[in-house]
Amino acid sequence: MDITEALLDSWDRQCRIVDAVMTRIDESNKHIKPSEDGWSLDKQLAHMHNTRKFFLKNIAPEFAAPLGKSYIDDEGTPVQNLEELKAMVRASGVAVREATAELLKTKGVVTVGFYDNPILYLQHMVWHEGWHVGLVFLALRLNGQEPPEEWEDEKVWGEWRTETWP
Repeated sequence: MDITEALLDSWDRQCRIVDAVMTRIDESNKHIKPSEDGWSLDKQLAHMHNTRKFFLKNIAPEFAAPLGKSYIDDEGTPVQNLEELKAMVRASGVAVREATAELLKTKGVVTVGFYDNPILYLQHMVWHEGWHVGLVFLALRLNGQEPPEEWEDEKVWGEWRTETWP
């Protein structure tokens, strides 16, 4: 696997983790928060999508253009249909991957938008999403809905680990 394939594979793994975490969010818990002043789970998803779209507009606007709006107003109220919101997150994940692959192919290691290199953009997205996935897990834990360790091992850590545990 060359460096480009490995980089894109890391994004694919991140998207599978986000997708798995989204299965833990439903109508009954989409409004729970990781803290009193934190964002609800549906707002975490809306923000992840919106962040992907915002940065795509700056590095590859043609990939951002078809993505939907995850907020219904200027106050940051998430789209109310949770399945629609999850579909947006999935679509923006694909757009990020496709844009990064295209930029690496056509621009190589040059400045794109806010970034000195497309790789830095993708690393920013992975870090950003890891932060929000952590907040989602915290909200679930604080509300008695933390996924079992076996689920996390398979759906989160299993995306990265190759070793076997006794």
